[in-house]
Amino acid sequence: MIFGRVLCLFNRHRPQRDKITWDGINYHSDCAHCGKRIYRRQGGGWRAMRVALITAKDPQAQ
Repeated sequence: MIFGRVLCLFNRHRPQRDKITWDGINYHSDCAHCGKRIYRRQGGGWRAMRVALITAKDPQAQ
C-alpha cells in the first residue's frame, strides 16, 4: 500500500501484528510496510528503533 510507505517516511509505522513481542520494557515488531524494526511508544504509536553509534575512542583499546 502506497499510503503506508508514505507514513514510514514520517516515522509512522504499522507493526506486523502476528510478530509483536514483549521484551519486558517495550513491544517490538517489524513494520508491515518497510520492514524496519519498530517499537511501541508509551503514549501509543509505533516508531523505528534508533541505532546507537559508538564513536568514542577508548584509551584502553589500543
